[in-house]
Amino acid sequence: MPKLSDPVAISIFGLSIRWYAIFILTGIVAALMLMRWLARERGLDPDLPLDAAPWVIIAALIGARGYYLLLKWSYYLDHPGEAINIRLGGLTVHGAIVGGILALWLYARHRGQPFLTWADIAAAALPVGQAIGRWGNWANQEAFGRPSDRPWAVTIDPAHRPPEYAEYSTFHPAFLYESVLDLFIAIVLIWIVRTMPRSAFWREGDAVWVYCILYGLVRFAIESLRTDSLMIGPFPAAYWLSWALISIGVVMFVARRTVWPGTRGIDLESQSVGVTK
Repeated sequence: MPKLSDPVAISIFGLSIRWYAIFILTGIVAALMLMRWLARERGLDPDLPLDAAPWVIIAALIGARGYYLLLKWSYYLDHPGEAINIRLGGLTVHGAIVGGILALWLYARHRGQPFLTWADIAAAALPVGQAIGRWGNWANQEAFGRPSDRPWAVTIDPAHRPPEYAEYSTFHPAFLYESVLDLFIAIVLIWIVRTMPRSAFWREGDAVWVYCILYGLVRFAIESLRTDSLMIGPFPAAYWLSWALISIGVVMFVARRTVWPGTRGIDLESQSVGVTK
C-alpha cells in the first residue's frame, strides 16, 4: 500500500491545507448527505441535519480534541501553543461521539424533535464519516499497526515509526481495517433505520445501541494492533471506552425491551415530523 508523499494537499496564499482536514471534511459532508436521505425515508425534515450541523460539529470537535488533550495533558502543559492545532491530527472518535450526541440532544430539545429518532439516523451516518475520516491517518502516517509484510501493508517514514520498530518500514494499516469495518457497521445501521417503521422488533434508539456494541467491538479489536495507543492505567484508553460503549449498548438494548419499554418500530411513523416522502 503506497504512502502519501506530502501530507499537505495544497497551499493557497501561504495557507497549507492538509489531506487530514480534507478527509475529515469529506466525511462530515458524506454523513450529512446520508442523514438527509434517511430523514426523507423516515418522513422527517431533511433540512434539520443541516441546521443542527454547525452546533453538532463544533461540539464534536471540542469533545474530540478535549479528550485527546486530557490523555496527553503533560505534553500540552509544556507545549500550550499546540493545544488548538488540529491540522496535525489529535482528534479522538470517542470524544467526538460524546460531544456530538450532547449537542444533538440539546438541539432536538430546542426544536421539539424526537431525540432518539434523530440519534438513530445520526448513528447510521456516523460510521460513514468515520470510514472516510480514517484516511486522514494515512495522510499523517499515524494510527497504524504492528510491522507487517502483507501486500497491503503501509509504508511509514522513519520519523513516524515507534522507536521499538525503527528497523521496520511497513506496518498493518489499522486505519484501513477500521475504515472497512466502519462501512460494514453503516450498512447494518442503515438497514435497521429503514426497517424500523415496518417491524415490531425494533425500538426507538436501537440503532444507537447497536452502533455502541459494533463500534466498541471493532475499536477494541483494532486497538490491539496499534502501536500508538494512548494509555489509561495499564490498558489503552480506547479499551476502556470500548468496554463502556459495549456495556451501554447491551444494557440499553435489553432495557428498552424490559424495564424501560421503548416505542416499537411500527409505531414510529406517527412520530414523523416535517417533510414526508
